[in-house]
Amino acid sequence: MSFAIDRRALALLLVTCAGCGKGQYPVRGKVTLDDGTPVKNAIVVFESVGAEKPVMARGDTQDDGSYQLSTTRPGDGLVPGKYRVLITPRMENPDEPVKPAFDTRYADFKTSGLEFEVKAESNDIPIRLAKAKK
Repeated sequence: MSFAIDRRALALLLVTCAGCGKGQYPVRGKVTLDDGTPVKNAIVVFESVGAEKPVMARGDTQDDGSYQLSTTRPGDGLVPGKYRVLITPRMENPDEPVKPAFDTRYADFKTSGLEFEVKAESNDIPIRLAKAKK
């Protein structure tokens, strides 16, 4: 009998906790150059558009160009809405600046031209960048 009570309490706890989240949804994708080459060693940053208090999430690109956004916990994603995006090279050593393979305009929200909508579902957002100008 106590097992049934514990099971009901557990079920109630799970239902209650499911509604307690911030309504965040996973955001992941792949960053590539316009020729399909993966962009590795970069940081992807999403910032909410038109919010009173901007919300930001970031993720690092892997060797295959894949990224996953985090706000407060790894991979927790974002709340639905519109976001502007910047991509910047990850610097391992600040004394040795990295020249990215992609156009430097993507490193600033004002010039990147990248804007995406996060939906109330798991989001796969591929990002394609122009190559750096020579």
